[in-house]
Amino acid sequence: MVKTLILQDRQGREQRFLLRRSRPGDEKGMIACIRDEYGDTYFKRDFYRPEYLRQEAECGHITFLVAEALAEGESPGSESTGMPASRELAGMLILKEFYPEESMCEIASQIFRKKYRGFGLAMPFFEYGMDILLSRNYSAAYCLPVLFHDVTQRLLQRLGLAATGFVLNVFDTGHITHSYQNGRNTKHSQGIQIRAVGKRDAGTLYLPEEHQEFCRMIYDRLGVRYQIRKEGGGIRDRLPGDTKAPDGSRFPKSSRIALRQDSNQCSLEIRIHRIGADLLELIKAVHSRYPLRGKQTANVFLNIHDENAVWAYERLVGMGYFFTGLKPLCSEREYMVLHNPGEVEIYLDDYILTGEFEKLAEYIKTQLIKDE
Repeated sequence: MVKTLILQDRQGREQRFLLRRSRPGDEKGMIACIRDEYGDTYFKRDFYRPEYLRQEAECGHITFLVAEALAEGESPGSESTGMPASRELAGMLILKEFYPEESMCEIASQIFRKKYRGFGLAMPFFEYGMDILLSRNYSAAYCLPVLFHDVTQRLLQRLGLAATGFVLNVFDTGHITHSYQNGRNTKHSQGIQIRAVGKRDAGTLYLPEEHQEFCRMIYDRLGVRYQIRKEGGGIRDRLPGDTKAPDGSRFPKSSRIALRQDSNQCSLEIRIHRIGADLLELIKAVHSRYPLRGKQTANVFLNIHDENAVWAYERLVGMGYFFTGLKPLCSEREYMVLHNPGEVEIYLDDYILTGEFEKLAEYIKTQLIKDE
């Protein structure tokens, strides 16, 4: 699947591009794109290693797409041949799979060399990637756009991806350089954008009353079926030895969670797959291991298919977490996202956001004001 483009910049200069899947030997050009924008600070550290790029492409975990700059009058040539030495890669884009844990496809890492910006290449490159994504069997299209510019947010909204939430304070701004401004924030945050593909029914969602209307708006925007409930009505016979929660409902003794700590970025991710009687003790133990001091922050992904999700949400709020949106349609589970900033100040007004994300930010502000 190859596509040739002829584009013009504002000065009327014409440039031809060839969009295609990467081939062995493109690794040097992709790394050059990364270095041109981020120097040696790109947070995906493995992307600086040619052997890693080759391995991920060979196993199919990541599909690397490239935009090849063609010289004037030059024929695109055959896809099976190597890239002529006279050409260079103008940009890159990846489609990343998460099987077997999750079933969506992430659109990520669209990076252009600075000399090829201004030709309007971003949108047709995203369209090219989306065509490939839609030809495959995924539950959803997924993106985590940066919030220090709104280019990705705007273009993916045109392709049907809806804003559903934020993952706040993930990357240390002191460790990443780029061409844009950070504002007052000392850590970079990400948006969550989703488009339903194969998954059209989100199932039964257990949500606190205070967020039901807002979450209903998000799922309606995604155009999928769902049901919202607050209580599970008690869990009976889920596991031997079930116990009662303080509010009288029943759930397993043991929770099931997964952790991912990025020590370089001081960022912790906690996924709560199953809610058990030991959840609070587990979270407290995690905080003891990774204290929320300095730039250390935490994001929780709470399974809202679990009948005790509201109970867990209320306890997490009591520990300093607050609602930042949803991560829907990405697996068999549906997730609510919560954030604990620790000692890190959040300046939502300094983010560069599209209208959909602005509404999300305004809603989150109301939660922060309420907690003050």
